[in-house]
Amino acid sequence: RSTLCPYTTLFRSTTQGMDSLDILQFQLEVFRRTLKEHANERGLKIVFIHGKGEGVLRKAIINELNRHFKGYTYQDASFQEYGYGATLVKVKG
Repeated sequence: RSTLCPYTTLFRSTTQGMDSLDILQFQLEVFRRTLKEHANERGLKIVFIHGKGEGVLRKAIINELNRHFKGYTYQDASFQEYGYGATLVKVKG
């Protein structure tokens, strides 16, 4: 079972007027909140779409996983389904 991050619409309406650092912090908070909300759903796969860009959000997500969500696994999400710029995270099992 997998799910997409449900905060896409919230993100669009909440980040207006923010600078890039504030947006990154907001995105990481959504990332953390999503993983914490699903922490008891072992094996759940969640796709986080971060876009291609310069890789700033992708690197920040991977750093968060390595530092605060040990045991969770991650990989590039399916190119056929999401193109470039998405990471699939599996809730630790």
